Amino acid sequence: MNKIINIKSNKAIKEIREFRDKLFAPCDVKFTNVHMRELNTIIKTELFMKNDLYINSTTLWEIMHPEGGSGSHNYHELMPEDIFNALNNLCDPQCVIKVKNERYAVIPAYVSSFTEPLMVIIELNSGLILNKNANVNKIVTIYPKSNLNDYLEKLDEKEILYKKNEHQYRLQLP
Repeated sequence: MNKIINIKSNKAIKEIREFRDKLFAPCDVKFTNVHMRELNTIIKTELFMKNDLYINSTTLWEIMHPEGGSGSHNYHELMPEDIFNALNNLCDPQCVIKVKNERYAVIPAYVSSFTEPLMVIIELNSGLILNKNANVNKIVTIYPKSNLNDYLEKLDEKEILYKKNEHQYRLQLP
């Protein structure tokens, strides 16, 4: 069973908060109205073939818990509002980076409650809990990225698919 959250809805933050409070059974969460295909125009390539994003409920729970480690993910202490704002601002990225294989990092022009930009790692053509062949855009993790400019300077130019120039770039404060 999937849970659907319309990211443009007034109820979206409340619904995300329910996952932080672990009011769920393990499932996949589908975020609608994210408009991922709009990024294709910005990055000038047909990378995202679907508009929606999915995340495993356990991953969503973990990224909202106090910093530290866990099994396969780190806890990042994100607020539900951080996730809501990051997903609502994905189509206005500061940059888009090819991380590895089918994984891409999208850094929205939004500053989290940590006063740092968030890095959203998305895997293309991913499977779901109950459908391993689902072929969806899946959020692997979301975390605050400190020293973003230093990180970008160390990357190979081919890995950076898009980066706003300084005149375009203006981070949105929460």
